[in-house]
Amino acid sequence: MISEKSIKFLKSIVLPAVIYLFLFNPLYSEQDQHISLTIGSILFSVGISAVQLAIIFFVMIKFNHISLKETGLFSFSYKNLLELIPSILLIYSFYFVALLVLLIATGSAEDPGIITIELHAPLWILALMMLGVGYCEELFFRIYLVEAFGTVLGKKAAILISALLFALGHMYQGFLAVIIIFFIALAFHWIYEKYRSLHVNAITHAVFDVVSVLLNGV
Repeated sequence: MISEKSIKFLKSIVLPAVIYLFLFNPLYSEQDQHISLTIGSILFSVGISAVQLAIIFFVMIKFNHISLKETGLFSFSYKNLLELIPSILLIYSFYFVALLVLLIATGSAEDPGIITIELHAPLWILALMMLGVGYCEELFFRIYLVEAFGTVLGKKAAILISALLFALGHMYQGFLAVIIIFFIALAFHWIYEKYRSLHVNAITHAVFDVVSVLLNGV
């Protein structure tokens, strides 16, 4: 007979870790520094994001009993639009401060995680792709992992581990980029704790990614 403590550990630690290893990590590990985005590849990415979202929603509800209502998923208002402004400013502030620290430490302010992007598709479909990525990553890393890990490890530890896993997923961008992304992830956690809206986090994430792609760097 499996004890309640063991079941809780399986649901709160093992299950999220397995989802990370099989649902997210393979996609990260296949990335490289040179990406060509076509309409086909973008639509494929949107499909992958839809599958990821469906799986995460199912696991959150079925196994971890996390209320989707509390994530702000079912509510979006003009107030959320206003909250996007400080959220985007915060993320870019973290990003530029990280580059400043990098300049002081290494003598170069160039983003160490720079990726060459070739865009062969309309901007709106790129935005759709990044929105899908934003919703998936924000739901999984900022909400699901924190809620699941937090029941066993405590919320602060859960946030740090979630940010670390998110950053390590971008190892293909290099070690320095991972450090920068770790702190950006903490900023995203702060935004969610402040506004309690998946939409604010996901849209902020998507805006950051779209602008980064347009500037040929992620």
